[in-house]
Amino acid sequence: MWPVVIACSACLSFTMACSDEDSPVGQQQPGVGVWDTRAPLPTARQEMPSALVNGRIYTPGGFDAQGATVAMLEIYDVAADRWTTGPSMPEGRNHPGVVAASGLVFLTGGYTSAGPASASVFAFNPQTQTWTSRRAMPAPRAAHVTVEYGGRIYAIGGVSTGGVVATNEVYDPTSDRWSALAPMPTPREHLAAAVIGDRIYVAGGRAPSNFATLEAYAPATNTWQKLTDMPTARGGLAAAASGGRLYVLGGEAPGVFPHNEEYDPTRDTWRRVADMPTPRHGMGAVTAGNAIYVIGGGTRAGFGASAVNERYTPPR
Repeated sequence: MWPVVIACSACLSFTMACSDEDSPVGQQQPGVGVWDTRAPLPTARQEMPSALVNGRIYTPGGFDAQGATVAMLEIYDVAADRWTTGPSMPEGRNHPGVVAASGLVFLTGGYTSAGPASASVFAFNPQTQTWTSRRAMPAPRAAHVTVEYGGRIYAIGGVSTGGVVATNEVYDPTSDRWSALAPMPTPREHLAAAVIGDRIYVAGGRAPSNFATLEAYAPATNTWQKLTDMPTARGGLAAAASGGRLYVLGGEAPGVFPHNEEYDPTRDTWRRVADMPTPRHGMGAVTAGNAIYVIGGGTRAGFGASAVNERYTPPR
């Protein structure tokens, strides 16, 4: 969802309560794979992705339960099932890109507490427990998605000064430089992505209507390919890869989706697997081992921050 200061007529309707008939929550189906509950976030939050470094999941920023943009960092030890608090970011952000590369956690763009999208980039070093500023993105962006591939960070889609964009830019942490790449075929924001093999799979999103679109980007050739649509169009969703398959989780409007849909890239096919126990949007999804951790997010369309941390173990 967007902060109230951002002009978006569709977001205003997302904050309205949905009836059981309107909400996908009442349409859950049994599936395959297993969910279990892990230690909750210390602070309920939404619109904040997460990233994994050396067995710990880093969750910075987002909206808290009062709808305030926060700068906090909370760190989850996967093996110990325990959270600790890290040093806060230099400035609060909601709807940023969050990704790990070169042993660091990078936070790109996002909306500031004042409302506008930012171009700033912050890097957190888990070894020194410090934040530093890096070269800003070429233009402000928020509600985009970031992934790491080959040691570089790809920032795709989102909202910029002129509205929803198809922008695809790559950041090299070593040289601290950004470069423009082939844009996505379908401009969208509140989208999700994950890497499988030699491609980046970008799923869903909205502009402002929800998309079921799945497109894959090949960094080696700087080209995009249109693939089979998701079964369910969704924005505000999360994605993660495990066992060579893509899992697309949650989302909003109408209501909040429990859906967990699995994509097999070898067959270009989808199937619905075990729904999330707690339907959410605007959350992070991180793969650790073969399990996917889905952290925080909104349990109501619009604002509804939660502290939920649920783990999905896909079928082998």
